[in-house]
Amino acid sequence: MAKEEYLESAARRLFFVEVRRELPDIINFRDVREQWDLYRDRMIKHISNPHVAPARVEIVEHPKNPISVRPLARFDIKDRLTYETLALEASHEVDRLIPSNVFSYRLKRSQIHSVNDWLAMRRRARKLLMSDPTLMMARTDISAFYENIDISILNLDLIQAGIEIPLVGQIQSFLEGFQHQSEAWGLPQGSSASGVLANIYLLPFDEYVRQSGIKHVRYSDDTYLFGSDWESLRSSLAGANQALRARRLTPSANKTEILNRDKSIKYLDDHNRNLIAYFYSLGKPQAKELLSRLFRDATASTPPYERDVKFSLTRFRQNQDATAVSWALANLKELHHISDQILRYVEALPGHRTELVSTLEAVVRDYSLLHYPFLERNILHCALRKDVRSRVLKDNAWKVLRDRNRSNYPREFAARYIGRNSDVADGPLLKMQYESEHSEAIKRALLIAMHECGYISESLLRGLEKTSDSELSWTARYLLNVSDIPLPV
Repeated sequence: MAKEEYLESAARRLFFVEVRRELPDIINFRDVREQWDLYRDRMIKHISNPHVAPARVEIVEHPKNPISVRPLARFDIKDRLTYETLALEASHEVDRLIPSNVFSYRLKRSQIHSVNDWLAMRRRARKLLMSDPTLMMARTDISAFYENIDISILNLDLIQAGIEIPLVGQIQSFLEGFQHQSEAWGLPQGSSASGVLANIYLLPFDEYVRQSGIKHVRYSDDTYLFGSDWESLRSSLAGANQALRARRLTPSANKTEILNRDKSIKYLDDHNRNLIAYFYSLGKPQAKELLSRLFRDATASTPPYERDVKFSLTRFRQNQDATAVSWALANLKELHHISDQILRYVEALPGHRTELVSTLEAVVRDYSLLHYPFLERNILHCALRKDVRSRVLKDNAWKVLRDRNRSNYPREFAARYIGRNSDVADGPLLKMQYESEHSEAIKRALLIAMHECGYISESLLRGLEKTSDSELSWTARYLLNVSDIPLPV
């Protein structure tokens, strides 16, 4: 495949798959998607640059749980497409080297990262465990995996895999530029491209474990190993630890353990969830009671058992079941890391709009969300999806938009919310904000907001359209030719 074909594949993933993931765009990248034929020509020149590097990087703190976060790297669309294109081109060689017991990240899949692949790994693990009554399991993963990947070692790995030197040089240039542009290091988190590159980085680890005679399965850095006794598994973990250290990686002490057979089976047991899904597929009335019981058990502990909570909320949403509404809204702030799932569940139930709006208003009124950007963005995103017109939410959106100490991400959604719910005075205030703003990402959001509230001059857009060195030219040209702008998915 030529580089142009990998670019087309990267664009399809971005416009139709990646747009729904952790970092949605306020208009689903529609300004570029609608002009792709022109934008592609520009991108082809850009990805041919041997010294390609990101123009800017924003680090978005994405919560893993109520306390800790992982730093997602947010690029502009040009750099995002560049990175995805380079990684997809590399994966053409990498994929053939990845063994079948590794379930993460493949070029041939339309969605590179999928919970279905993680579940497939667990099914394979259970099948292995049940195939031999003497087996037990150890589990481990890597502490700050992406952040600790050594770029110089990765370069050698890519060359060893048969990837052409010019492409390796481009990947190195981009990753070095990423590290110079931000306080992050290693591989950018939040991008499927990084998953492709991480796969090859762990190939020596996979081979070491295979040579030791121990069976294992892996999804990204989440690894299960199988042996007949505690000593053999401990020896395998010690050897695996040595193999990881040679890669500048360290196993996570909190997530490394050896489980006896009973605990291994219990750890991999998805029986209740599988039974509920099966009963729902048959339309059996027992499904609702089993699901309610699973949810009650999951929320009876402190903290709640999140895997079952997420499963329950998804099933409740699909079946328009309001069982969890009160609990979900009461825990929105405390469980901010799953706030997107909570809000999408409640908003799917038309009879609970009043409770939903009251909760959104109470959270922004009663708490400072400066250090909760994910929750702040999700509240605005939900209000946009459900067309919630609220003075409380709009006043808070102005507060967010004007605060340059906040990350750009919630500020962009704040601008979009104001534009969609504007009054007479909002247009001039948005224009004033635009004129004093330095961030191109926020200026783009403000252009969209001014367009939606009908307070933008054609001369401003025409002038921006002519600035070929700015990404805003594409947004301006799009706004000159569109009336209805899609909501973020």
